[in-house]
Amino acid sequence: MNRLHRLMVIGTAAVLAACTAARPAGEMATTRSTGATIVELESRFATTSRTRGARAAFLEFLADDSIVLQPGPVWGRAAWESTEDLPGTLDWSPDRAEMSSGGDLGFSTGPWTLTPVEPGPVAEGRYLTVWKKLPAGWRVAFDGGYGRRRDGEPLVLGSGASIDQAPCQDGPAILAGELQVKDLGLSGSAPGAGYAERVLQRAATGFAAFHAPDFEGARDLVAQQRALSALPATTQLWPMGAEVAASGDIGFTYGLSAPATDAAADASYVHIWCRAADGWRLLLELRTKLPSS
Repeated sequence: MNRLHRLMVIGTAAVLAACTAARPAGEMATTRSTGATIVELESRFATTSRTRGARAAFLEFLADDSIVLQPGPVWGRAAWESTEDLPGTLDWSPDRAEMSSGGDLGFSTGPWTLTPVEPGPVAEGRYLTVWKKLPAGWRVAFDGGYGRRRDGEPLVLGSGASIDQAPCQDGPAILAGELQVKDLGLSGSAPGAGYAERVLQRAATGFAAFHAPDFEGARDLVAQQRALSALPATTQLWPMGAEVAASGDIGFTYGLSAPATDAAADASYVHIWCRAADGWRLLLELRTKLPSS
């Protein structure tokens, strides 16, 4: 469901690139894990989606304990096992991919498209997928994103992904819950700083904010201030899960977000955290709107 549900309501997220091979899911030909490893995984994931359908692809690559946004966080395998395939071809291509120095946790993000079987409007959007290395190979630990109807020029996939090393530093192992506490610390509440200010204070070099429906994202300070300031200053984060690389340099958190402490949740979110010399900093934020009641 994850992307499935979002796509059905013109909100979804997928993952992908173009390409190769018939190796089992998660098995890599390379011995050194880098951002390029994530790009290759995405290529195989996307190829499976194009040739066998999105449902088959997700059930092949999702970890047993994976989480997907539907648009709220749910168990990934249960969501896809209980749904029919998408009514069209889901395709995607990463424009950013990065890996922990220990080679056990990485992520990619990029645009996706859903082309219907019958003539009709094409949906498109932004995805974020977190990969983790398990004894059986690489699997998807988290997948989320959002979508919109195509408006204007067709979205071109496969223009290449940035795989520059994230400005993250190795460090001692921490409990995943410590990153969830940092999410809580971003919540805005009077008389302290508002949400936008708190996020920008913790932003890492290369920080990007992806808020629906802008799948290009806010990648410079002016755009980030505009995107974050569009949210209420009192925006609250309710973390639900997290995971940290063994090398202690990269981690991710996810959960629900509400406009105020006494309000109902109106969005899901996922954060990529990066350890810097002065502590953990936010490398990426993606928000997915929940359906209004």
